[in-house]
Amino acid sequence: MTKTKLHNILTIFVLIMAIIQAPLIYYYTFGLFSFFIAMPYLVIGLGLTVWLLTVVLKNTKSEETKFQKIGVVLTILIGSLTLFFGEDLIEKLDWHLRKTSRDEIIELIKADKLRPNVSHNNIICTLDNWNIPPISNGGNEIAIHKTVENKLTVEFYINRGFLDHYSAFVYTDDEDKIKELEERMTWEKGLHVNKKLEENWYRVSF
Repeated sequence: MTKTKLHNILTIFVLIMAIIQAPLIYYYTFGLFSFFIAMPYLVIGLGLTVWLLTVVLKNTKSEETKFQKIGVVLTILIGSLTLFFGEDLIEKLDWHLRKTSRDEIIELIKADKLRPNVSHNNIICTLDNWNIPPISNGGNEIAIHKTVENKLTVEFYINRGFLDHYSAFVYTDDEDKIKELEERMTWEKGLHVNKKLEENWYRVSF
């Protein structure tokens, strides 16, 4: 294999890494676990991109590096944009594009067709469907809370976080929970985002 072919293959590889970076990090990393996946991923991607950039800069006049030039520029642009804005964008798209699926899950819970099914936790339900990509990040598990009056609150995880910190899309028809969440909308806690999405639906960071 010639050096040009090798460089072209690596250029395609880092470009693909840049394209899938945001959904990979959003859907499949959380809490301390993200350090062991996201960090190596970013280090490898950055290292290969810098190395390819030096190759291109050393051979700026060569026609053989034209593909690599375009690929490296696109990788830097896409990688930078998705690193800083990708998770927010994926979150917004996921909410809007999969709202119908979440409504379907809520109706199944109300019909008692979906229940907590994890032996070590009486509120967690692991979903067999809606798992590619997961509709609730960090294991495709949702938290189901029912009151004695049969009022329902369901949490779809955005980020399972670390220890007791996490963010979630929350559905509730419980008046007390709605009051609690409405009060939470006024909090200002750094990067934590708390907002009402629509009737009975909230985006909350705990």
